[in-house]
Amino acid sequence: MTALACVLLGGAFLYGALAHRNDLPPIPQIRTAVQMLRGIDADTARHPRHLHLQPSRGQGSGVTVNEKAGQDDTLVMLAGFFDEENQIRLIRRDGSVVKKWGLDYHAHFPDAETRACEILSPLRVDTHGAHVTPSGEAVFNYEYCGSIKIDHCGEPVWRINGPTHHSLVPAEAGGYWILGRDVWSVRENPDRFPPFSTPGTDEFIHEDTLLRVSEDGEILDEISIPGMMRDNGLEALLTANGDDFGRDRVARIELVHSNKAAELPSDRADAFPLFSAGDLAISMRELNLVMVVDPEARVVKWEQTGPWLRQHDPEFRADGKLSIFNNNAYRTAYPDNQTDLSAPRTSNIMTVDPVTGVTEVVFGQKQGQEMLSVIRGQHELLEDGGMLITEFDGGRVIETDADGRIVWEYVNEYDAENVGEITNAAVFAADYFTVDWGACAQ
Repeated sequence: MTALACVLLGGAFLYGALAHRNDLPPIPQIRTAVQMLRGIDADTARHPRHLHLQPSRGQGSGVTVNEKAGQDDTLVMLAGFFDEENQIRLIRRDGSVVKKWGLDYHAHFPDAETRACEILSPLRVDTHGAHVTPSGEAVFNYEYCGSIKIDHCGEPVWRINGPTHHSLVPAEAGGYWILGRDVWSVRENPDRFPPFSTPGTDEFIHEDTLLRVSEDGEILDEISIPGMMRDNGLEALLTANGDDFGRDRVARIELVHSNKAAELPSDRADAFPLFSAGDLAISMRELNLVMVVDPEARVVKWEQTGPWLRQHDPEFRADGKLSIFNNNAYRTAYPDNQTDLSAPRTSNIMTVDPVTGVTEVVFGQKQGQEMLSVIRGQHELLEDGGMLITEFDGGRVIETDADGRIVWEYVNEYDAENVGEITNAAVFAADYFTVDWGACAQ
């Protein structure tokens, strides 16, 4: 009996090692069960809604500043956490709602077997990167879980089921630029991307890409961002942060953490002697790096590291400078995914001249301009020289005039202690929309 038990145990051990190496049953089933249990534990310990809340800074509720009242009839798009759900809404300057879309990842990607993300609650993902078309369609990313276009009634038009993330912007020639991600096993691709995949390890590499997507949701092109850096002689920047690329593991499996791709519009191209219309400004948080590329030729035309820190959202200004949301903070100010309110409010908007490399802080240094957004943030450049700034951590959107004075402010208060996240915001002229919002029930 003892000998038989030893044989059985030995055989079980050998099969277990073989199953683990080759992903044979019951390894996939065990992995799925563990993921589900982790989700249940997380949901039990912390309700999914709390994933979308940040501590309040006591800045009020709803529209707290409104110098735009009676001056224009523009609408503001807000994407974030409202009414206990992910939501995109259009509001008037007084805060009243014109239109809202309730966003449910499970409903929009109904086939649980093929979803990019295995999550028990649709609130375990948020939206990041959003746009509303003149005909009232909302196009947006479920962060790392897919992109979708829905019509003004909320019905899906098309889907991209994959790890799209952070940024979705209209392309001037039609369609959209969206950030994607290719996740691949080093073990199965030992020579794919030196130095990260050779010598072989068991890591999964997260390689960010640029997706060119048609109006109909077809992926027309996919470009590797780190691959483009390597091919343009920037491997030294790609691997400059001191991570361990050892034989047994890769310390940083997320190579660049891209968070925005912004297109240079043709009406501003003449202000940028180094660039051409259609070039893209790309932000990479992990490298404190912003670069401008020609996506057709795969050529890096310009790059600069800092002085911004963990930045987001480069934009092309009319004066020939790039404008950057400088988070200017580290994750040490974000324990347990909650902002530490004792951290200094050091986030700002910075410009850089690509020709000279000279930078300037244009918002965030003066009294009354204080901001802190540790992990996200966005700004839109307005025709009058002002900006619409999304302070993600503060659940706040502010509009400034050309002099940096706050002329409109919205705070997404959830309760006395918390605000709901706002990931994206944009201003639209009332005549931008051609849709009859009343054609669908709210």
